[in-house]
Amino acid sequence: MTWHDLIREAREAQGLSQAQLAKAVGVSQATINKIENESPQSTRALHALIAELKLDPTSFPPEAFGPGVGNAPAITRPIKFAGGSGPLPEFARDPAYWAAAAGLVGDVPLYAAAEGGEGALLIERDSIGTVKRPPLLQGVKDGYAIYLVGESMAPEFEPGDILMINPRLPVLANTSCVFYSTKAEEPSALVKRFLSATDEKWRVKQFRPEREFELDRAEWGTRHRIVTKDFRR
Repeated sequence: MTWHDLIREAREAQGLSQAQLAKAVGVSQATINKIENESPQSTRALHALIAELKLDPTSFPPEAFGPGVGNAPAITRPIKFAGGSGPLPEFARDPAYWAAAAGLVGDVPLYAAAEGGEGALLIERDSIGTVKRPPLLQGVKDGYAIYLVGESMAPEFEPGDILMINPRLPVLANTSCVFYSTKAEEPSALVKRFLSATDEKWRVKQFRPEREFELDRAEWGTRHRIVTKDFRR
């Protein structure tokens, strides 16, 4: 039995549909379906699923929890140790424990992209693996990487490059970013050079073919800054 089976059997035993479980933990039904069909090898939603289904986290392999997390409890929820307000266990005194639980150290998740037409990328909801955390993402919560397809940003970014992204860094003029659609049903993104902004538009640039154009901020409302890359493999 795999850890995916544990999730499915617990859900069915509690009479929950995939949609109900997805809503309870804040993910899509498609994500739950992929997990139960053993598609992702890890998911950052696992702590929430374990808590919702009242499962034992030690029954799950550390790698199932996502990069740099392991089966340590996620710190997004209050943690109560045995003994109430008594002394913390020795492991909980180690800053490295909390840094790993928060996703500040260790590898970063790698997401696959597929061409979605008109230069857009379709980003997989679940990571396909991990890559080594680069220096520019050290100590950065929620840093991640995308395996790039498409040639619109060549030669700056080539197909097969792995883009390292800091979602918490301010976006400056003349920096390259991933722009995410806030309206598409599937995670849709554009990799472009940000130039300037008005209240309603982003002014951006691509290199192949070279052109400047505008993106509607109402549709492409989220920007994450690319900080470095690993060359194509």
